[in-house]
Amino acid sequence: MATLSLNFNALRDLQDCANGILSLPVTRQAIICNRKEKWVDEVSEGSLRMLDLCGITRDVMLLAKQHLQDLQSALRRRTVGESSFSSSLDNNYENVTGGCDTSVVKKMKKGLFKCLEGLKGMKCDPFSLSSSSLSHVDPNLLVVVTVLREVRMATISVVESILSLMSTPKAKPILNKKSFISKLMRVKRVANVFEDEDEGVDADTFFALHEYNLCENVSEIQTANKRLEVLEGAIEGLEVELECMFRRLIQTRVSLLNILNH
Repeated sequence: MATLSLNFNALRDLQDCANGILSLPVTRQAIICNRKEKWVDEVSEGSLRMLDLCGITRDVMLLAKQHLQDLQSALRRRTVGESSFSSSLDNNYENVTGGCDTSVVKKMKKGLFKCLEGLKGMKCDPFSLSSSSLSHVDPNLLVVVTVLREVRMATISVVESILSLMSTPKAKPILNKKSFISKLMRVKRVANVFEDEDEGVDADTFFALHEYNLCENVSEIQTANKRLEVLEGAIEGLEVELECMFRRLIQTRVSLLNILNH
């Protein structure tokens, strides 16, 4: 999480720099004079794709938090003596999904896949401002293109970091209570659930609803609740950062459109 926090800070600085440069009259005039260049369209299209990617990532985070809240609700019912934990999960989950066949987890995985596809496309489609075309580009414009390219790469890096927290290799089946509980108890420091995969509980463990039926006593349920609370707090922190990132991307997109439609 510390590394991801630094990535967010770096991206924020780059976005603020880009938006500041785009607001300069000399920059706006330089872009207007080159609006027919292919790379200008690519820059504009890239800003839209980054917005879409950020929006999908926010949706995935919202689904993840919703799923964790479902688990917390079911665990609370178990602690007050509800006899069937699985029944509690099923009933609570059906209320959230409206009885639909498509579960929150399936929607979340679909969102993750869409994000990964979007990242792949952005990586394979960089700005085509070649070395030969740099010679006649206005120096002010070159700064804009360079900064926007850095924003693009930093955005990709941040989203990849988030997806690495949300998507894990396919988990091996949990065969019994002992293996599940040992996994759940393996976290040495609750505050670092996301930092060290070897010491933490992978996402698949938390997103496997019915595995929580294996928690039978108060101590195990309390431990599970603590892990879920930490995960929820981490997700909420990421949501705040994503929202700020999204607003700055909107500002960049609006600035570009205003210039190109001048």
